[in-house]
Amino acid sequence: MIKMDAEELLRRYNAGERDFPGVDLEGSDFTDAAYLTNGGLIDLDLSGINLSNSNLGEAYMERVNLSGANLRNASMGQVCLAKANLTGADLSGAGLDLGSLAKADLTNAKLVGAYFSGTDLIKTNFTGADLTGAELDEAWIEDCIFCKTIMPDGSIRTDNKSF
Repeated sequence: MIKMDAEELLRRYNAGERDFPGVDLEGSDFTDAAYLTNGGLIDLDLSGINLSNSNLGEAYMERVNLSGANLRNASMGQVCLAKANLTGADLSGAGLDLGSLAKADLTNAKLVGAYFSGTDLIKTNFTGADLTGAELDEAWIEDCIFCKTIMPDGSIRTDNKSF
């Protein structure tokens, strides 16, 4: 696994590179990096990035646009993705335990077999998401949007109530 900090990843992404499979970004603060590389922008656009099999543990990525991102099998324990845009992202097999996805948009996201134990999912939008086989034990699920959402057991759910 190649160690990289958020500033380097942003510099390379802004230069047009999109494939970063297997990078180690543990503990990276994308808010600070955005300030340094983008002159103070807080909402970062990393849409379409490939971070499959990467380590994003304890990374701070609040309000980051990761729409269409490949985050398959990423290690994301204690990651902060609060208010992040993850529409159409693939997080299959990702380990998001003890993280925060509060108010995140997971519309049409693929979350097959993802691990959310102890994760903050308050007010998260799961419209059209596929949670087949996902582990939601002890996740904090409250006021989420479930509309045509495939639940872990394969059933389809449509409501805005707690799990």
